[in-house]
Amino acid sequence: PLTQSASAPAGASLTAEDAKAKALAHAGLAETDVTFIKAELDRDDGRYRYELELRNGHTEYECDINAVTGVILDWETDYDD
Repeated sequence: PLTQSASAPAGASLTAEDAKAKALAHAGLAETDVTFIKAELDRDDGRYRYELELRNGHTEYECDINAVTGVILDWETDYDD
């Protein structure tokens, strides 16, 4: 299970819930439509980012979101047959 915090961790402006909402909006999906596989805060090259994985049916999304600005840094979509 994913651990959630109501406030943003030190070094980040966004919470994990904020990052999830950005990913859902980018994918055009509702929270009830997806299963979150991973939502974790990571520090890479001195910058904090959320790494997210979510699934909707046969589609899996992976994205990195800047934990300070909320900008989506990377977005990948894979389709299972």
